[in-house]
Amino acid sequence: MDTTIISFPKWNIGPFTMDRFLVKDLGGISIAWYGVIICVAMVLACLVILRNATKKEGFGLDSFLDYFIITIPLGVIGARAMYVLANLEDYRTFGEAIAVWRGGLAIYGAVITGIITIFIIAKIKKHNVLAVYDACIPGLMLAQAIGRWGNFVNGEAHGTVTDLPWGMMVNGAGPYHPTFLYESLINLVGFAIVMLLLYRKKKFNGQIFVFYLIWYGIGRTLVEGLRTDSLYIGTLRLAQCIGVASALCGVALFVFLYLWKSIVPPVPEKAEEKTELPKAPLAEAAESLPEEKKEEAEAEAAETEETAEEAKESADGDDH
Repeated sequence: MDTTIISFPKWNIGPFTMDRFLVKDLGGISIAWYGVIICVAMVLACLVILRNATKKEGFGLDSFLDYFIITIPLGVIGARAMYVLANLEDYRTFGEAIAVWRGGLAIYGAVITGIITIFIIAKIKKHNVLAVYDACIPGLMLAQAIGRWGNFVNGEAHGTVTDLPWGMMVNGAGPYHPTFLYESLINLVGFAIVMLLLYRKKKFNGQIFVFYLIWYGIGRTLVEGLRTDSLYIGTLRLAQCIGVASALCGVALFVFLYLWKSIVPPVPEKAEEKTELPKAPLAEAAESLPEEKKEEAEAEAAETEETAEEAKESADGDDH
């Protein structure tokens, strides 16, 4: 079906029809709205990431572009691979498996592939891995928030039937939980929290990364429980399993990094060394005299120094 009919009956919105394709069969080429939305999400994510990398983390622009060139294509491959592996019985040939334009991506596949790829690149470039993750996470959250609207256009990734006021009718069926909207809002709120609060008060590298692991892990686990199109491993929902693991890893990593920061304090700045001027011979000799003789010796030393100063000034006057 090339069109989707959407309505929100309790809000008296719709029904309205959305075409899934921006361009269809133009010289044998079709461009789906889902693909356009994903591309826009990627571009905006890259802009956010570059700003964080250069302005907040201190990376050079040129050196950071390599992350995009390598990570984005591999992320798409990872997203497709996870979807295909979870639905292996539906794909008979290699051509069918790589036909990403026919739909079928698993976001966790892209995230996991991206984390691994960035780790390898950062190690090669000798960048701080956690700082790179922190720079990338806000862009990832924004991309996920925008990308979910591709599911809305396709009338997919919705939840079970609901009586809530925002229940969504899809092609005359429902009303369903608009789970695409729930996940979009989770990511959008997370993005706002990171950019407006956490990044301004960031205390250690990896803080933004662990926030994402916990925030999105919990959010995706809850939302996935409402969906009707989950990918399964046996009787377990794949995304829920990964979401729980993500949240637990985030908590463990946060505790480790927080404790590590406390156990290994920053190297203190080297104190300025004060250079003491050599003491005048008479003053130095005075320190070794008995107490009752010190005052007389110090007075004599001061008088001698004053006489020397007057003689010097007189000599300077003669030179002119």
